[in-house]
Amino acid sequence: MTKIRARAGLVEVALVLVATVAVWRLVMGWDWSVVPGPTPDSYRDPNGAFDWVLVHATAAAGTGWLAWRGRPVLGAAGVVLALVVLSGWRMAVAEVIGANLWPVGVAMLTVTLTLTCVAAALAGGWLRQRAHR
Repeated sequence: MTKIRARAGLVEVALVLVATVAVWRLVMGWDWSVVPGPTPDSYRDPNGAFDWVLVHATAAAGTGWLAWRGRPVLGAAGVVLALVVLSGWRMAVAEVIGANLWPVGVAMLTVTLTLTCVAAALAGGWLRQRAHR
């Protein structure tokens, strides 16, 4: 029977959160206002599907790491809370054409990011238990 390593400390948790937020900032940019589209009088979202996939993958990797290090709940809650608050803020202040439905965007992000991070936390916790049997 292998001895289970110590849990991740608060500094390690903070470093994972900072790294996740840094990737979010680099990938998503700061101004989420609509940008001109390919045709006249058309506009598009500045963040594409690949941007969101990359942010979710980074969140899953950070959460999975913290779960493997023994902090599944703190990791998932910290990552989801940080990214939802920051994304909600950027959605709320973005200039859009028509109604700004940022609450709907925040709700959808909360659900998808929570499911992603819970799955990563479960996988990380399972790997921790399996590795330390």
